Amino acid sequence: MKINYKIVAEHLGVPLRGNETFTELLEIERVVKANTNLVQKKFPPFDESVKTYADIFRYETDTERRERIAEEKANIQRVDAQTKKYWGK
Repeated sequence: MKINYKIVAEHLGVPLRGNETFTELLEIERVVKANTNLVQKKFPPFDESVKTYADIFRYETDTERRERIAEEKANIQRVDAQTKKYWGK
């Protein structure tokens, strides 16, 4: 199968070398689509209900921060316990 890399590059929106395999093109498409969805989730189309940047870029509250840190510490302790059990230290 012959691939027109110019058209594929325009479709994906990324520059291509011109010697990518079909599998590599599928992987590039998956990554581009995932990043596009991420950007659209972070920057949704303009909505009249959104009045300020604070509505879009919401930082975590102190409570959320404490919960996140407690969860991270619990995960670290769990991994440490598994490591000690496996390595016997």
